[in-house]
Amino acid sequence: MSRASEDFLGELHHLAACQIRELMQSDDPRDIKDGINMALKFLRDNNITATLDASAPMADIERMLPTASELEKLMTMTPD
Repeated sequence: MSRASEDFLGELHHLAACQIRELMQSDDPRDIKDGINMALKFLRDNNITATLDASAPMADIERMLPTASELEKLMTMTPD
């Protein structure tokens, strides 16, 4: 059996990242939470680190994250 090509693996990587981004942009707080958890694992598994100063996309992600008061509200919500 032949190994997957770099292009194919790159496409899988891209698709996973796009799905995570979609979750993080959802209106459903549960999707956002799942997206954040998946993004953190995705970054950790790929040994990706960045400072906010060096990465405009990371700064964008920081702006997408809920504030402390929004998190507090989410933690007190009951499931539908």
